[in-house]
Amino acid sequence: MTYFFRADLSRYAGAAYPLVVRISSARELRDYYERNRNIYQFNQGYYSEDNMAESVFSESSGFDDVFFATRFLLFIIIEEGSGSVRHKVETLLPGNGTLPVNITRIIPDIGTADMAQWHIVLALDKALSDKDVEISFKDELLPCE
Repeated sequence: MTYFFRADLSRYAGAAYPLVVRISSARELRDYYERNRNIYQFNQGYYSEDNMAESVFSESSGFDDVFFATRFLLFIIIEEGSGSVRHKVETLLPGNGTLPVNITRIIPDIGTADMAQWHIVLALDKALSDKDVEISFKDELLPCE
């Protein structure tokens, strides 16, 4: 399962993107939220999308001890120069010791001038949690209609 959440910065964190974060327990998920809730706007839903606070960090999200017994969450946090850029994750085919994550950036001809931070959340089998993550990007231009 893959989720995309726009969670822009509330304050500058000095991060170099992309960031990769592995979450292996409900406690780690709560700790991540507490450490970053004043940095990212987890409560903000953009373009009628669900917000990350409710969909990932809430008690009713389903990301509990039962979930983490067999799965883990992989957060890939990226920054875009325009809030108009969208993303899709291509098929993940684990290799020897690696987990390649291929992200297509869908870029419109005309975009907005706002910076945007995105949390791409992947729910994956726990057997993949020790693999080195290799992120690659491909651009797909979306022409004006």
